[in-house]
Amino acid sequence: MKKIAVDLGSRFIKIAVLKEEGYDFYKESTVEFYKKYIRRGNKGVYIDLDDLGIDTKNASIVSTGYGRYLMNFVNAETISEIKAHFFGAKVQTAENNFTLVDIGGQDSKVIQARDGYINDFSMNDKCAASTGRFVEQAARILDIPVEEFIQTSDSPAKLSDTCAIFCESELIGLLAQGEKVERLASGVNLSVARRMAPQLIRYKSDKVFAAGGVAASKAILGFLTELTRLDITPLPIPQYNGAIGGLNLPAKF
Repeated sequence: MKKIAVDLGSRFIKIAVLKEEGYDFYKESTVEFYKKYIRRGNKGVYIDLDDLGIDTKNASIVSTGYGRYLMNFVNAETISEIKAHFFGAKVQTAENNFTLVDIGGQDSKVIQARDGYINDFSMNDKCAASTGRFVEQAARILDIPVEEFIQTSDSPAKLSDTCAIFCESELIGLLAQGEKVERLASGVNLSVARRMAPQLIRYKSDKVFAAGGVAASKAILGFLTELTRLDITPLPIPQYNGAIGGLNLPAKF
């Protein structure tokens, strides 16, 4: 039976399809995905991926991620993103003892694995200041492409208020005082790392891996390394870790 995993992120939907050797990956914006691939039938809401070239007939579908709170699908099993990310990291690294840090668009999480099981985890979905949404908002305010923004780490400006709600007024105020855009971007990246560091220290391990948006940010990873004194390695396929975990979740766990 074909296996499909759908990671319902707040900004992007990541899809993984298990093949005989490896995976096929697909990525869609969240809004476009819901518009194009969600259907309502007599039995309820279901996922239809035919337009992506994925035959869902007789397929086993797993959904996970932030969006699982929004709806349930009649043709998909729903699993927690903690389990999905844990198994994704376990499969990608072949490790049983590790810590995983993930910064998503709407939440951030740290998972500690011991002897092949989830030992403990911490999840922040209340404060936006340690999420990808906060970084995207700051990049928009400073008019810097996100891909460039998250690599900026030189001479971080001191930010007095890291609250996402007041981010715009503080950044604009500092710009008006002559602060350089690059230093402000670096300051935002440092503030995100500072928010994440206590969680990472609490659940530290000899091996620490990164998934999600943080894995693509040399700046945030660099600041996290400085603050925690831990070596942090991006997963081989960090953006699709939740979907990979969904495909590899044991029948009984």
